[in-house]
Order: sequence, then structure tokens, then C-alpha cells
Amino acid sequence: MTAPDTATATRIASSIPGDPLVPLLPLEGSAPDPVAIATWHLALGSAIAVEVPHDLFALWLYPDSGGVLLLGPEALAHDRIQIPLPDPHLLQDQFYQMEEILRRAKYPAAIAVPVRHGDRDVAVMLLGSFTRGAFGARQALALRRLAARLAETLAELAKAMPSAAPHATLEPDMTTEALPECMARAVGEAASGPDLVRRVSGVLYPLLPHDRLEILALGATENAFVALSGGAPRRRWSAGGGSIDPFAAIVSRFGAAPTLLIDDFTEIQSEVDWSVGSGPPPALPARAVLGARMEIGGRVVGYLLLGSVAGDAYRPEDEETLALAALLVAPRALGFRLSAEAEGLRARDEVVESPALVLVRAAEGLATTGHLGEALSRFTAELAESLPHDGIRLHLRWGEDEVIEVDPEAPRPFADIPAMPVDGFEGAPVLRDERQWMILAVDGGEEVVVPLRVAGRTIGTLGVRGKFFATPRSAATIVEQFANVLAPHLELLRRGAAVSGPGARVRTP
Repeated sequence: MTAPDTATATRIASSIPGDPLVPLLPLEGSAPDPVAIATWHLALGSAIAVEVPHDLFALWLYPDSGGVLLLGPEALAHDRIQIPLPDPHLLQDQFYQMEEILRRAKYPAAIAVPVRHGDRDVAVMLLGSFTRGAFGARQALALRRLAARLAETLAELAKAMPSAAPHATLEPDMTTEALPECMARAVGEAASGPDLVRRVSGVLYPLLPHDRLEILALGATENAFVALSGGAPRRRWSAGGGSIDPFAAIVSRFGAAPTLLIDDFTEIQSEVDWSVGSGPPPALPARAVLGARMEIGGRVVGYLLLGSVAGDAYRPEDEETLALAALLVAPRALGFRLSAEAEGLRARDEVVESPALVLVRAAEGLATTGHLGEALSRFTAELAESLPHDGIRLHLRWGEDEVIEVDPEAPRPFADIPAMPVDGFEGAPVLRDERQWMILAVDGGEEVVVPLRVAGRTIGTLGVRGKFFATPRSAATIVEQFANVLAPHLELLRRGAAVSGPGARVRTP
């Protein structure tokens, strides 16, 4: 996203009738896109400077759906400033903390002001100046008057923003090379399905601009899909009296291909209604569509879809970029779906003793925490329900001919773990797919070693130690089931670490 220059923003502000200090932000029909918001932010900053001169004007919004969203300037997204959440109002100490952040950033003068509407704060403004003592009582009073005049506009934006800008956590300077690292971080930090959609959209938007992003997880029945955004699309009635699921219609066009590119979606609009925008009509139809399958271990678990109101918005080479994103998103998307299924299973007494429930709970544990140590602790606890053991060992490929050992009790950043040659690894036959599983003799017992596989590739091994396994083959079968759940989670972290750390120079297989 490229924001307009300050001169353009000033012209826009001066051309709008009404309050000269509150440039209008159109909220009719489909809600504003990121460029409109960036323009409005610059225009607002220029207007504020008339009464309160400043060198930095930052504005954060508190959407009705929760969380905090930076409206501008984009450059602050790099700094990842921790902005407090209102409850329902921000406290004075929190304002002091935000002002101190600017002072540490070499702005001698700083001032933070809330924007309050009704019974809660809907936004917060933070101004900085290179002039010491630039903000006094007169400037503070002027900003509070402005905040009161902004309250209605920002309250409306707080309602519209979650659906208007799914790419709410925009990565301003995204590159293809940085995609794996940024996507791994965004996916790992996602707290829910809708949050995952917003974060993935933010990472992809600079590379693949879009007006809508959706992550589809396969449902329990054929041609049934769960939209992780939480928004159900409208269906069109067919001539036969039934209705057509728009997502099923889109997915059907994949055929056997791993990706999908539709230059002009209007040719099938009679079947599908996949619109962009929310609220009252008119909503704009998605014309160009780009999609990629999400697979784990060779099995399709869902689809990643982009929609644009512009025709011919995507090129064939964009399919490869989206395919890489789909590979990284797939484990988390599956985890959220399995987590939802686990909640349903808990409500059904007849399946409480189901053996599959332990696997579902293990997947849920991996999906609902971004901390690897905690995730592995919950994972091993569920594994112990099916196979009592004394501990686990994890080995992951690191480059073509090296492997690293991850300590499940005290995991370190993968890039900081010393690598060893694959030839010196005792589980190498499993890692090289020469053995489906194997038993190793270890101090005080034995260890079952099985592969960690993702999309048909072995990316590491899972070893489970015990004093003695009465039926090694049965033990290996159980461990392999859990390995299939764990592997995509580790692959996501492995790829991100391979880009961000010393291993960035090493191509991961």
C-alpha cells in the first residue's frame, strides 16, 4: 500500500466542506480501503497542525471487535509499539507510558489524548515534536476539543474496520524473501480464526493487493467449508430451487491444480455471490480471484483465497507466492478447525471416550498457544494418555545434510541450535525414508523413532522413550499418528527460523 503525499492529503482536506479540522472519511456503502484511510490520516494531521504544530501524528483505533489498529503513519508498524487497551477508558499512567515511548525515540515533547465516544475510548492520538516544551495547556485543550469532534467519525470507523480492512496488521515493507519469516510470526501469534485472517492479509497485502482474503478449512462433510473469518457468504438460488455455496463453486474450479487464477470472476457471478465490503448494499463483487490449496502430509485441509474488485489483478507468477503462504498457513488453520471440533466433541457424551479425541486435544494444544515450550508440554501430556512414556526427542532437518535437536523442555530459537551432520544422527534411516520406523536402545530403555512428514516430505523425526514397549509396532503406530499432528506446527517454525537466522543462507528441503 502506498499512501498519498502530504500535499495531496492537504488538498483533499481543504476541498471538503464543513469542519476544517475534521476531514470527512466516506463510510457509505463498502467501507474505506487502506489508501482512503492513509489519505484521511494525512489530511487530519495537516489540519491539526494548524492549531497544534507537530512533527509526528500517530492515531490508533480500537475496533468494536477488539484489539488495536494503527491508522497511521505506516512507518510505526515497524516499531511494534505496545498500545494499551481501554477498560473501558485508558488510564493516565498509560498515557504517560505512551508519551515516554516518543521521548525515548528523541521527541523532546510528546502528548497522548484519548478519543471518547459514549462509554468507551474508541481511539488514541499521540503527537510528538522536536521542539522541547511544544505541548502546553493550550495545546492539550485544543487536542481534546478536536478529539471530541472526531469521536463520531472514529466510532463509525470502529464498527466498520474489522470487515473493511482485513489486512489490519499491515507489513509495510514486505518482500518475497521476507514472506516466510513474517508469515510464520503472524500465523504463530494469531489468537483466533478471524485474527488469523487479518494477520495473513496484512502480510500478503503489499505483495498481493486484495480487497478480501478468506481462509477455508474443510468441513466435516464433502464440499462443506468453514470460513475462518467467521463471515458466511450469501448464497444464490439456482434454477432448481436449491442454493449454491459460493465457496464450493470457487473450489470446484481448482480441478487437480494446486492453485487457481480467475482473471474475470463476473463470468460465474450467476452462480456465485462473493462480494467485497460489509454493511448495507451496494457491495462490490470480486472480479479477480487467486487461490491456493492448503495441504498437510499430502492431504488437502483447506484453501487460501484472495479477491479483488479489479479485473486482471493477478499474474501467473503470483500463484507461487500464494502457494508458499498456503503452506505456512495450513497447520494453524487446521488447528483452529480441530479446536472447534474438540469443543463440539466435549458436548457429546457418547464420544468422550473416543480414541481420536486425544489426537484432537493434542492438535488443539498446538493451535492455541504461540509458545513452543508450552505447546510441546501439552502435546506430550496428550501423547501420554495413549502411550505412557518417559520423554520425547525432536530432530529437524536444517539444510540439505544437517539436523538439529530441539529440547522439548527448554526450546531455543532454531537458528541458535548447533547443527550436526545427518550421517552422525542415529535416526538417519528414518529421516532418509529408508525405514518407516525404528527402535533404538537408550539408557534405561528404548526409543521409538518415527518420521515427521509434511506434504509427503520428511522434515525430521519424533522419538518417544520408555523403559520397554511390549508391542513396538503398535507403539510406533500411535507415535506416528501424533507425529502427523505435530509435524506441520514444527515445519512452520522451521521455515521461519531458516529465513530469519543464520540458517537463512541454507535452503530448507
